[in-house]
Amino acid sequence: MTDQQVLVKALPAEPPPAALPAPGRRRRFDRQRVAMLLFIAPAAILYALMMIVPSLQSIQLSLTNWDGISPTFEYVGLRNYEDILTADRFWNAVRNTLVLGLGSALIVNLIALAVAMMLDKLHHAQGFFRTIVYLPALVSGFIAATIWKYVLNFNFGAVNATLKSLGLDAQTRDWLGDHDIVIGVLLFIICFTLGGNTTLIYLANLQSVPQELVEAARIDGASRAQVFRYVTWPMLAGAVTVNMTLMMIAGWTIFDQVMVLTLGGPGFVSETMAFFIYKVGFGEYRAGYGSAAAVVLFIVVMATTVIANRYMRSREIQA
Repeated sequence: MTDQQVLVKALPAEPPPAALPAPGRRRRFDRQRVAMLLFIAPAAILYALMMIVPSLQSIQLSLTNWDGISPTFEYVGLRNYEDILTADRFWNAVRNTLVLGLGSALIVNLIALAVAMMLDKLHHAQGFFRTIVYLPALVSGFIAATIWKYVLNFNFGAVNATLKSLGLDAQTRDWLGDHDIVIGVLLFIICFTLGGNTTLIYLANLQSVPQELVEAARIDGASRAQVFRYVTWPMLAGAVTVNMTLMMIAGWTIFDQVMVLTLGGPGFVSETMAFFIYKVGFGEYRAGYGSAAAVVLFIVVMATTVIANRYMRSREIQA
C-alpha cells in the first residue's frame, strides 16, 4: 500500500450531504401554515376593525371640532391640544390619575406581597385562604363600586350607621361627596378590588424560589430580613415587573369606580383622565376634544409603561 493510499485511509470520511426536505413535506408545511393563518385571520380582522382602525381614526378626529353627532366637521389643527394643555380641569384629572394609578400600584403591590408571604408560610388550608384572597378579583369593578356606593351612602350606608350606633356621630361623613376625602376613598376602594391577581402572582413566584439558596443563607447566619433582601427579593424581580406594569395600566385607565361612585364629582374634583375623555366626548358632545384627550392619555400610558419597564427590567438583569 502506497503512502498516498495510507493517508487517504487515515483521513475521516466526509459526512454525507444534508438531506433536503422532500417536496411533498414542504408542500404539507406550507398548507399547514396557510391553515394556521386562516384560523387567525377572523380574530385579527375583528381586532383591527374594533381596535386599530378606531384608534387611528381618533387621531384624525382629534384635529377636528366634531361634536359626535353632526355628519360634518371642520379641521381645527392643534387647537384641541392647546385647549387641553391649558385647562385646569384636565390637569386636575391628570393629578387624580397619578394619585390613583401610582398610589394603587404601590399600595396593592406592598399588601399583596405581604399577604403572599403569609400564605407561603401556611401548611394547612392554603387553598381555602387563596380562594378568600382572590374572591374580590372575581367581582367586576362596576358591581364592586355599586356595593360600595350603598355601603358609603351618607343617609343609610353601613359605615355611617355603624359609627352612629357606636356613638361616633361626629365622625360620620359624606364619604363620596366631600371633596377633601373623595380621592382617598376611591383609592381605598380600588386597592380593595385589585389585589387578588397580584397576590397569586407573588405567591407563585415565592413557591418557585429555590429552597437550597434560602437554607444556605440561613446556615451562613443570615437573618430573616437578610434572607428576604438578598435571596427572596431578587428572585421576585420578574413578578414585580409584571405586577407593577399591570397595576399601572389599570390605574391610568380607572373609569368604572368614578362612573358609579361620584360621576367625577363633587364638581370635577374626582375626575380621572379616562372619565374626563368620556365626559367631554359623550356628555358634552365634544368628540374632537375628547379624542385629543384620548391621544394624550395613550401617550402618557405608553411613555410611563416603557420607562417603568425599562427600569424594572434592568433590576431583573442585576438580580
